[in-house]
Amino acid sequence: MRTQTRSTAILLALLMLAMPVVHATPPSSGESATISEATTWTEDATMDGDLTVAAGASLTINANITMQQGSSITVEEGAQLVLTNGALISNDLNAGLRVDVNPFAPSVLTLNFGDLADDGVLQLKFDHIISDGGTVDVTYGNTTINASGSEIVQFNVPLNGTDLEVSIATSYLTPTYVMWAKAIHSGGDTATLMAQDISASEAPLYWFQSGFEIHAHGEFTVNSSSIMGASISCDSLCSFDNAALTGSAPINAASTANMVVLNSIISGSRTDEDIILHDQATITYTNSQGTGGTTDAWIRLLSQRSLSTNIPNGSLDITGLGWGSSNWNDLTDANGDILLVDGGETNEHKRIVEWMDGYGVVQQEEATITLSITSNWGTFSKTITAPKTANSTLNLDLPYVHVSALEPEDTKAISNRSIGMMMTVENTGSEDVVANIWCYVGDEPASTAPSTITVSMAAGESKQVPITWYVYEAGDAELTCRPLLPTALDGIADLVAEANGTTSTAVTWENAVEAEEAPLVIYAAVVIGFALLALFAATQMRASGTSELEELPVSAPEEEEEKDYEKSSIYDLSTSDSDDTEEGASEE
Repeated sequence: MRTQTRSTAILLALLMLAMPVVHATPPSSGESATISEATTWTEDATMDGDLTVAAGASLTINANITMQQGSSITVEEGAQLVLTNGALISNDLNAGLRVDVNPFAPSVLTLNFGDLADDGVLQLKFDHIISDGGTVDVTYGNTTINASGSEIVQFNVPLNGTDLEVSIATSYLTPTYVMWAKAIHSGGDTATLMAQDISASEAPLYWFQSGFEIHAHGEFTVNSSSIMGASISCDSLCSFDNAALTGSAPINAASTANMVVLNSIISGSRTDEDIILHDQATITYTNSQGTGGTTDAWIRLLSQRSLSTNIPNGSLDITGLGWGSSNWNDLTDANGDILLVDGGETNEHKRIVEWMDGYGVVQQEEATITLSITSNWGTFSKTITAPKTANSTLNLDLPYVHVSALEPEDTKAISNRSIGMMMTVENTGSEDVVANIWCYVGDEPASTAPSTITVSMAAGESKQVPITWYVYEAGDAELTCRPLLPTALDGIADLVAEANGTTSTAVTWENAVEAEEAPLVIYAAVVIGFALLALFAATQMRASGTSELEELPVSAPEEEEEKDYEKSSIYDLSTSDSDDTEEGASEE
């Protein structure tokens, strides 16, 4: 019995060791800890270490937690971190007021150290030594000092609690920050205002590093609380309501994130934006204020910009792409794809597709992409608004040419002559086309008129085209007609034409001599028939004539004699006249 109890105790101890440790208070000695159930922190404390809120668990912070450098909180997917009426604060961080943001208006710093003394010295420190020749003019009252060659400038000022107004005008290419302002009085006593404590205009506050990290794969909610010096990333819902975030920007929102910013203040970004929405992250930004100036309240940054098309080696015209409105020309690859913009840091401006600027105005790129391909069938192109996604598609509308029918006027023809054909050509595509058609007998080009058939068709149109086909040898032949594809369209041949075309029914071609033999026989038969008919008719007429002679009267010869007599008389009369004429001539 005792042995069994001991074994059970050992087993329970092992199970307890295997279970995550539940922390009711923050880790404080650099260790890693896990929250595995609903937990609430209500006591102010310092956190030093790495804390994980496990899936299914929650951590609610109703206290002010000072975060040591390098600490982190990770919220797993399915877990919750709630900061309400509390704070997560990292101290001793470097921040600066950028004073070179507006070349047309000076930065103005308003300083008040309180009532320290009647007068003293004011010092301003820059983040670097201003290069010789650089113009950084610092003005207090009627005194202007060019900070060229220095990192600190100073003035004699009253320190009796009045506001000290200092203006800084620059003509200098290097980003320049004021790190702190210091009042020196009463034999060396000092009072310092860090950049984050100085009231300024035209001088946004930047933080140069974060003190701790928050990785929110699950939900992260901040209500009526403040966060200072954090690096925040969100994969799910991140909600800030009546929150103050100082030096905790930019917040990186993954493509799956949903950002909600209501009635909040975000100041002191480490970059030129307070919130970076990656790819398809969403945002609601209402009644809130960001760092301002040249720092955007939020931007949408694509991880890349790639385009898939249906046109290999297609021509692209890109205009107005990204924050800088970049323009260029390019070509798709052999597969019709192209990476327009990669994920490199130098290409970031081409990947920013929309943003809310420092003055609360939402803007977006006005970019277009035109894809085109040119051939002697025509130029086919399409222009779209540039997609605001990392991966997008642009398919060109194209014609589709098909010779659907080829009908000869007869199935027999005479070689060395022609026969008429009716060809039907269809454009079932979505673009107009001027297509060329070529005809073949087998693999050899056929003799047709015209030799190259050009057909102009609108999208969806069908046309019947008459052609003439010549063959020079006897025999059976079939005519095949198909689109003659331009070389420029070889890469998309299957998208623009039915390559096999259509073949006619067979036509039997005969030589002219053979074709005329049958008519000659017919003509001979007709001639012989007419000859026989004529011979028969002549025979009948001859027989009929003999019968009539036999029936004539006997007096017929007398009539002949009378006729002869008449002829003789006439002859004699003519002779007599002649003699009379001769006699008359003699008498004369």
